[in-house]
Amino acid sequence: MKKWDKIIIGLLLLISFVPYFFFKVFILENFSRTYAVITVNGEAYKEIPLTGQVSSKEYIIQTEYGENIIIVEDESIFVREADCADQICTHFGIINQPGEMIVCLPNKLLIEIKGSQSSEQIDERVY
Repeated sequence: MKKWDKIIIGLLLLISFVPYFFFKVFILENFSRTYAVITVNGEAYKEIPLTGQVSSKEYIIQTEYGENIIIVEDESIFVREADCADQICTHFGIINQPGEMIVCLPNKLLIEIKGSQSSEQIDERVY
């Protein structure tokens, strides 16, 4: 390997990290509050505050499309059980950052983490 080959490889490696740093610095913001928005079949179903949530809470989302059991603890949320055949939503794991999502297509369920910089309190809302 020649000297210029090593320089070009090094430059390409540095350039490959530019999108990561751009996203981290300019796109992601520090949110004072985070909350989960649950939608079923494209319609708002429930908002659950995550900031300050340290105890464990269980929510059963039962709709005409199916049933999901959602757990909220330690400012995070995940799907523990679902009655769909593929169980993909249970494998998403724990989410807690704005922009992260869990999707259960058979049950038409979407859980999205959102953030707020205002000091306005987000109470648990049921639609």
